[in-house]
Amino acid sequence: MSPPLTDTASGRWSKLLPWLGAVLGLLWYLVVGGGLTLDPTNLDWVGGGDTAQHVLGWLHFRNAPWDFPLGKTPSLLHPLSASVGYTDSNPWVSLALKPFSRWLPQDFQFVGLWFALCFALQGWMGVKLMECLTASAAQRLLGASLFVMAPVLLARSGHDTLCAHWMILGVLWLHLRPREDTRAAWRDVRWALLFNVLAAGVHPYLVVMVFTLTLALLYSLVRRERLLSWRAGSAALAGVLLAVGTLFVLFGYVGQGAGLAADLSFGHFSADVLTLFNPMGWSKLLPNLPHGPGQYEGFGYLGTGGLALTVVLLFKPSSWWPRAKEELRARGPLVLAVLALTLLAFSTVVTVAGKRVLSLRSVTQALLPLLAPFRASGRFIWVLDYALLTGLLALVTWRWRQRPKVVTGLLLGVVLLQFLDTDDVWFRGRFHGEPWPRLKAPEWEQVDPSYRHVVLFPPAIKNWQEPCVAQTFPDNAYVRFGDLAYRKRLTTNSVYMARFDAARLKAVCEALRADVRSGRFAEDTLYVVDAKELAAFQRPEAGLTCGVLDGYTVCVAAKEGRFREALLRASSPR
Repeated sequence: MSPPLTDTASGRWSKLLPWLGAVLGLLWYLVVGGGLTLDPTNLDWVGGGDTAQHVLGWLHFRNAPWDFPLGKTPSLLHPLSASVGYTDSNPWVSLALKPFSRWLPQDFQFVGLWFALCFALQGWMGVKLMECLTASAAQRLLGASLFVMAPVLLARSGHDTLCAHWMILGVLWLHLRPREDTRAAWRDVRWALLFNVLAAGVHPYLVVMVFTLTLALLYSLVRRERLLSWRAGSAALAGVLLAVGTLFVLFGYVGQGAGLAADLSFGHFSADVLTLFNPMGWSKLLPNLPHGPGQYEGFGYLGTGGLALTVVLLFKPSSWWPRAKEELRARGPLVLAVLALTLLAFSTVVTVAGKRVLSLRSVTQALLPLLAPFRASGRFIWVLDYALLTGLLALVTWRWRQRPKVVTGLLLGVVLLQFLDTDDVWFRGRFHGEPWPRLKAPEWEQVDPSYRHVVLFPPAIKNWQEPCVAQTFPDNAYVRFGDLAYRKRLTTNSVYMARFDAARLKAVCEALRADVRSGRFAEDTLYVVDAKELAAFQRPEAGLTCGVLDGYTVCVAAKEGRFREALLRASSPR
């Protein structure tokens, strides 16, 4: 779809527009409360939920020796091992920062800077997409503003690695940008390869979305545009597959025996059919619609601004519908890719307003082992969300192409509507989060260099229901003692991971229980004991020294040392 030749943004000004889009993205991040996150030494907003997992994984990785797979973190989940891939600690960024670890402050998180970068790149790619739709500088920036303010982006503020939606916009841009010859086609293949490589080192869900759109792009280059031969297209596809596969092996996503971290069936975290119209609390003006308990992962609200564009276009649809059909036919591979991801988002149990209307489990049973690793399939609705928003902007700019002031006015109106209807503009608490749960008792500073391990008994493995690890520790206990292990360069057996080898972990847990029953306690270990397991540690024959610090019972087998003496003092009546 070529932009009209009116109100053109040309020359140096045109090259500046993506940078202005990036500035818009950064400004929006600050407006919704992201400013406090930009201090990398500030941990007082990343102490809960997924961000605590991500930061803890990075902190342990920065102390770890280089090993294979890249990102291996042996101090977490000891005596097994974690990785920054399975703690969702953004492998590319973690790897890039690790060589500088000795110069970075001890308390250092990059989550806030990554958020800011994602919003900035969302604005950049929003402008690049709008370049394919309009020649107007104002319209490009206004359209980019809608991508920046997309509710599906801001809704990922609890999961930083999944906010890289600019990668999706990037491949959509490759689909829409004009190509004159084979050289231009290979240029876009290289761009697509870059997006896949970046996604492979950020999050696997992004890889699925980016790769599916890339597959449609390669088919278009071969079959529709005839700029590449079948052999060239196959070679390009093989190159992308090889790059992604190699990175998955290098980052340890495959080949490590990791399975699901929780027994949640595929379809629980799906998208509802009405998700595009369901604000789920993200609109002051529109009511919420019912949805399933896990369908927050399938949040796909188009935004009040996007819905307003839809309403505007519903008046006299005959003026644009023939053009829309023409574009849909011309971009058949892209349409099929978006539909495929949408069906995956709806999963095998289709719901409307939270009510099940169709179950495909019986006919898709054989596919469940392949689908299960992507149990939060509702996330794939983001592609449909951005594709529809792009389509709406394309239709508006084309429908009133002879009246550019009307287009600019419409876009300005819906941008203001989206701005005013975003609660975070007024609340500004989106990124407040939870304080980092650091242990406070001064006795922890007396931990002797002879200690090597922190062992929670039973192990605190978040979201794992295995009876061997049943315990009553607070939900953030793994963060508290993971932080202690990081600062004292110890290992810890407790962690929150997206995937792990359940069979090996169960064996390790049972071996630990056998050691406790037999009274085999290591002198280089701090044992943090759950209240219901105290009897095994307080037996006289166990020979342990126990005390209570920060509300946790801690026992050691060592017969001397500063920390043992501190425990004795802590356990003495005051």
